Amino acid sequence: MALAFDVEDNKERQRSTADVLKSLTLYTKTLLDVQALVPFKLSDALSNLKKSPLLADATLKTLECLRLDVYERWCGEEIQFFTPFVRHDDLDGPQARDMLFSWAKRGGEVLVDGLKKTMERMTEFKAITELRTSVLQLWIREGGKARGFDPSEMLDELRGAVNGHMLRVVETKVNKLHLVGSEVSATLESWQDGVTDEGVDLWNVRGFDIDLIHGADHFLQELVARLHGRNDAVSKAVSGFQSWRHIIDEVGEVVEQLKRQRWDNDIDEIEDEETIEARQQLLSREDPRTLHEKLDATLVKAFVDLDGKLTGLWRSKEGAQNGGRVAMYLLRILRDVREGLPKLDAVKRFGLEVVPSLHERLATTVAAQPLEVFKGRALTQKTVVGRPLWEGSPELPTQPSPRVFQFLRDVSTEMGDAGMDLWSAVAVGVIKRHLGTQLGEMWLEAMEAHLAEDVTGDASDAKPDDVVKDSAEENGDDKEAETPDTEKQEDAIDEEKGDDADTEDKEEKEEEASKPEIETTEPAAKATAKVDDGLAQQRRDLLIQWLYDVSFLRCYLDAPTASQNNELASLEDTIFEHTGLEGDGARQRIGKSSQEYHKKTSLLFGLL
Repeated sequence: MALAFDVEDNKERQRSTADVLKSLTLYTKTLLDVQALVPFKLSDALSNLKKSPLLADATLKTLECLRLDVYERWCGEEIQFFTPFVRHDDLDGPQARDMLFSWAKRGGEVLVDGLKKTMERMTEFKAITELRTSVLQLWIREGGKARGFDPSEMLDELRGAVNGHMLRVVETKVNKLHLVGSEVSATLESWQDGVTDEGVDLWNVRGFDIDLIHGADHFLQELVARLHGRNDAVSKAVSGFQSWRHIIDEVGEVVEQLKRQRWDNDIDEIEDEETIEARQQLLSREDPRTLHEKLDATLVKAFVDLDGKLTGLWRSKEGAQNGGRVAMYLLRILRDVREGLPKLDAVKRFGLEVVPSLHERLATTVAAQPLEVFKGRALTQKTVVGRPLWEGSPELPTQPSPRVFQFLRDVSTEMGDAGMDLWSAVAVGVIKRHLGTQLGEMWLEAMEAHLAEDVTGDASDAKPDDVVKDSAEENGDDKEAETPDTEKQEDAIDEEKGDDADTEDKEEKEEEASKPEIETTEPAAKATAKVDDGLAQQRRDLLIQWLYDVSFLRCYLDAPTASQNNELASLEDTIFEHTGLEGDGARQRIGKSSQEYHKKTSLLFGLL
């Protein structure tokens, strides 16, 4: 039996499951044969050999190969009358049993050791369970036939050997989950901007394998991969996880099959129900439960380790310049891993601790460019582009500013470029809060700077000064034209009337000199007042348009459950206070109009 496992000297064959079954069959047959022969049948047979010559035995004469009917007469007397003499009284019952028990113990150890060595090279869980089924069924069928032996002892040893190896295989397979973390770590270490994070275009048919010769499955898999933003870097990690998950699912299925196995002795039906039930409890309940508990415990540990690994990798890259792209990569990895999580309460929160930080970094990266453009172009405008389109009494805006509309388009475009698969409801809520906060701060700062401008500042002083200067020049020219005529008349009078009229001429000159000053000041004051009124109205119109724009943006950026005390709501209240609109009627009109416009345009910015 030991030679059945000893293949070290035979390089032409490998140890296989057939060797295990062969050795177990030999072991059980040896026990039965020894019990049948020793000590009684063997002693009787040896005694019968001494009763007559060997060639006179009828059994030998029936052997055709010996041809004793022909060759017997040619044998000498010593051969013809040879009678075997073998001692048969040297074996008694107790001695024979002791020898058999001793051999059975050593033989069982050799058998179990050979079983363990055979399974060392077996890594397929299904093959191990098939070997387990074959070995245990053979022992249940044959092991109980030997008298004086408790078959449950050998059964426990066989179970222990198989279960121990199965537990090690389960742990080895589950621990391969760390390869996903290793792949992510290697990707981050070799990260190349524009290469590692290169996106996949859903509509790029040139790179699309649309050959359906192998069926639609490959086409659908490619389509889903593109829809989920799985570029080469993401696909490597996700494929590794999916392969691992497939193996673990097979292990789970095999464990479930073990629970449904029956271990009845179909040949020998003399077993009582208690024995059958005890064996069924042992092999179909306790063993699968042990495997299942080991599988669950190992899975929990593996996912905890992977969670810590991914969290550590993100913390090391969070503040990097390309942190936004890394966040997109990790979000896709976590999403696909979470889709394949086992149904265990201990792993339900896998990755959730780091997801808020990833969403914040994603929102910051996507919103940076649109916010910068909006701040530099929209908030620096001093005039209302669509002022002639205002309607009602008082006149109010009916549509948002073009820059606000462009801002929403820029945000939607940036979100689409990052990947539609990233924008879950939570991620959209995060970017809405971020946009609302940033817009509120920037807009409030712009409004304060706008209101702080003095109406008599540089913008309002230039034009009134020019008006005053022009008026003064016109009045000065008229005065110069009138002065020569007056002087001629005065000279004539002086010649006629003499020196007595000098005092009257001086008084008339003083009165005429004071008239141009009055005529120059009045147009300048009117022009300044007119310019100031225009600037004030322009500032008021701008604030009213801003009020509409903020109300319109709130339709997109306010979450359904958001508190009214957010940045945009506070900004809207502040702007309304400076618009000069009386009552809530105008504000309600603006709110209703912005909501109607939002309904008309909401499909243009679907990601929001």
